[in-house]
Amino acid sequence: MGGTLLRKTSKREKIMEAALRIFAEKGFQETTISEISRGAGVSDATIYEYFKGKEDLLFSIIEVVTNQSVHTLHQVLPYIHNPADKIRAFVRLHLTVYQDNPDYCSVGMLELKTNRRFHLAKEYKSVQRVAQLLLEVIKEGIAGGFFKKDIDPYLMRSMLLGTIEHLAIRHRLIGTPADITVYLDPLVELILDGARVKPEGMNYNINLHLAEDKISAGSLKKIRK
Repeated sequence: MGGTLLRKTSKREKIMEAALRIFAEKGFQETTISEISRGAGVSDATIYEYFKGKEDLLFSIIEVVTNQSVHTLHQVLPYIHNPADKIRAFVRLHLTVYQDNPDYCSVGMLELKTNRRFHLAKEYKSVQRVAQLLLEVIKEGIAGGFFKKDIDPYLMRSMLLGTIEHLAIRHRLIGTPADITVYLDPLVELILDGARVKPEGMNYNINLHLAEDKISAGSLKKIRK
């Protein structure tokens, strides 16, 4: 994982780092508390001083990392004025976290998504805060006239989050795409192109170029959008 998400400055963080690594290697169900304690260099009893059990440990890891994302977004977004650029920053952060931290990507995408109890746990509120931040940015874009008034902000949020998760899952399961961050611009532009308000009366010149022609095969009439 490279130590970029969990600082490992405390015993609790060292336990979480070891658990994340082993969860990613063996899977949550196959991992034992004893394996985590050996990986962290502590006793089984020490783990229970900080966590109720293996599931509590898993949920706590996700909460810590997600809260870091919330903190980063709160620091960055106020300095970005265009909602489209705010969405780009949001997508960039998430793609980068999953790309640079394969253990977290595996655990978050492959282990946690099938755990129904997580949605009822207090740690899930951190995930809700991230989703709420994105929703607020989309609503800001609609209210400010950047996005179409009839855009469903919840659907737009689902499209963004769902595509990010789909790319991350394929990346971990089958290794493609090798670098999910290259899809930042295509993903953002594809969704925003349908959401942006286009100036009325905008005209386009369309030139048709054939494969072997050196010049335009024709210039089509202006199309009024």
